[in-house]
This record gives sequence, structure tokens and C-alpha cells, in this order.
Amino acid sequence: MEIKKICFRKKIFVISQSDIVDTIGGAITSFNNFCKLLFENNYDVYAICEANSNQRPFGLREGIKFINLKYYGKHFKSFSKSINALIKDENPDMLVYFFPSLYNKSKLKKDFDKIPRILMFRSRPDFYFACDNKMEENLKPYYKNTKAQVLFDSYKNLLPKYMKDNSICIPNFAKNQKKFIDNEIEHKKIVYLSRIDNCKGLEFLINSFNIIASKYKDWSIDIWGQGKQDYLDELINLTKKLKLDKQIHFKGITKAPIENFLKYDFCVFPSFFEGFPMGLIEAQSVGLPCLGLCGCSGVNELIIDNYNGLLAQRDYKDFALKIEKLITNKETRKEFSQNTIKEVQKYNEKEINKMWLNAIEDSLNGDFRADTNQNSVKNKYELFPVQEMAELTKKQYMQKFSFLEKIFSIKKKIGTDKKIIHIFGIKITRKNKK
Repeated sequence: MEIKKICFRKKIFVISQSDIVDTIGGAITSFNNFCKLLFENNYDVYAICEANSNQRPFGLREGIKFINLKYYGKHFKSFSKSINALIKDENPDMLVYFFPSLYNKSKLKKDFDKIPRILMFRSRPDFYFACDNKMEENLKPYYKNTKAQVLFDSYKNLLPKYMKDNSICIPNFAKNQKKFIDNEIEHKKIVYLSRIDNCKGLEFLINSFNIIASKYKDWSIDIWGQGKQDYLDELINLTKKLKLDKQIHFKGITKAPIENFLKYDFCVFPSFFEGFPMGLIEAQSVGLPCLGLCGCSGVNELIIDNYNGLLAQRDYKDFALKIEKLITNKETRKEFSQNTIKEVQKYNEKEINKMWLNAIEDSLNGDFRADTNQNSVKNKYELFPVQEMAELTKKQYMQKFSFLEKIFSIKKKIGTDKKIIHIFGIKITRKNKK
């Protein structure tokens, strides 16, 4: 596929969520990679978010302009007013939204209807609408000159009709690796690497492993990732209760995931819900066989059952059985590893980047047609219910208070710039002073 050249630097706003400032994870890595790709291909890139901290996002390439809407202008009033003011002041040639909620919050003025836009769906599309059941309706009046991007072709079926007609499939990429796991060496170690939250199925993993752990005392699981401390404490306490704390280890954050993967025999990825799981594709990029759940979006696209890994039912016994199969069958692991390395070539960085650059230029030239060379296909597995996934996600942002805290406490409300104050059972929410 040949990339067409542009003659001058066009200005592109790339708009993302607030946690690009202070979080490490797959979505943030994708954001930084995307901004870097555009910048290195002669675009003038503005990385934009709304966050309490005005520090520059970790890993964002030098030369890319960073604007925090909370600090743009004299007084921050709202996301919508700030982004509309910024668009008026800077006159961008294109808007790229990393999440539909941000597009919805923007409420773009009609004056900007002619500015081409790309709306990314970083997860299964119906999830966003399940989290906000009014979003699909509210977004439609503002949805102008826009191309929707999904991560897997089957995700197109989860888009509203008015988006599906102008949709493209561009997956995330897997970096090309020079090193691969040595299948002849058995480490007797299993790895999980991703965020730690209640959508990731870690309680499910621990309870599943508990069924077979006593049979394989020389095998262990290392859990790498970042999460809320209270939830992490719950998981640690569960391992202690089940007497698995000598076999399941919580390792924290790593800045060298690829090097880490080389020390393990296979990867477990027990998520209930994913978009394009970066931890999983990174594990596959070095040849690790992987185990996941067949009802999990994204996971059941990257893992081909009994070819490059295994898919299990959402059942402790079935998941335990599949872990045991990988523990006891070194030749199966070796075969899966070889197939994994072949399969991951579909997500070659160079080819994915070409797809993005051509999509950007097509949109700048007013071409908003859907993919012509890709048919919308149905996922071969039944996905876990989207409403359940939305509820699981909401739970991780709920604040828990003890009896004493309800008598008197002051806490920051998770994910906001507000405080929750309890005084003798009365709950007060107020905005933090600047």
C-alpha cells in the first residue's frame, strides 16, 4: 500500500481522556504511538486532554504540542466550552477523538461541521453506549464528517447504523521482536500483565488456579500491573485465604514488558472484557502461548483456540483444566508458540501505520466511505453481556467508606476534582478549590 505525500503541515488535534497525564497502560501507549506517527509524517500534532495535573504525559514525543483544557484560557468552565474555544483559536484541519464520550462531551458548534473527524473505539463499541444509554442519541446531531474506527472487523456490528456506514477497521500493532521465548527451557512460571481491575478476571484466575495449585507446587503465577490499592489488597487477601501466596505473586509495574515475557512459559489473560488487549498481543509477539476466555471481546480474536493458545469457558474448572493442559504439555506449548509468532504478523507495525496514514489523508480529502475490502463479520463466540461489563467497570470507580468514615471523613472522589465529605452520616460532595 503506497502512502500519498502531503505538501505542508496540516494541524491535527488528538483528543484523549484525562489519565494520559498520570497513568501507564495500553491505551496511553497507543495514544503516544499515534501522536508520534502523525508527527513523524509531517503533521502538526496537538495532544489534548482535560486533567487536574498540568504535567506533560509520560512518553509523549518532544515536538508534539500538549494542551490541558483545564489550563487553557483564563478560567476553565467546561470541556465543551474549552474545546470549542481552542478549535476556534487554532483552526485545526482534523479532529481525532480517542473515545466517544469525549466526542459527546465536546458538543461541537455547527461552525466546525466541515472539519473532518475520526472517532476511535478503543474497546468493543457497544460498551460505551451501555455505560451511557443516552450517548447514541445525544451524539447523532453532532456526528458530522466523521469516520468511526474499530479494532476488529466484527466490532462494526456493534456500532449504531449511522456510524457503521462510515467505518473502518484498523487494529493496534504488535512491535516486531528480535527475541523470542526459548521453548526448550521450562521456567515453571506463568505470567499475567495488564491493568489490575475487576474487569480483568483476576479473582476468577486465582479461584481457578486454586483447583490445581496443590498438584503443581513448583509452578507459580506472576501478576504484573497497576490498580487501585484497595482492590489489590482484596486480591492479595484472597491468595492468603486460599494459601496461594507462595505461588501467586503481585509484582507491580514493569517498564520492560517484553523482556519480562521471555522469563515465562505461557500467559494467562482472564479478562471478561477487552478492546484490543495490548498485554496479550505483547505476550504473543515473543511467542508466548496464551489462555483466555472465549466470551471476552478482543481476546477471542487474538487467541485462536487450539492453534496459538486456548480459550476456556467462564467456569473455574474449565479454566483450571486449560491451565493444567499448558502446564503438562510442553510440546503443545511449543507448537502454540510457533503458531503465535506466525499469527502475530497480521499486526505488523509498518502495515498498521500505513493504514492509519492513508485513513487520515482520505478523511482530510473528504473521503468518508467505509472499508471496501473488508466485510463485516460476526464474532464466532457469544460475547459476555455488555450491560454486565458496564456495571463491572462502574464498580471500580465507586468509593467505599467504613462505618467510622461515614461519621467523619474527607476523601477525593475517584476520577474527579471533587471531595466527598461525611459528617455524622450526612454526605456532601463539593468541588475542590483551585
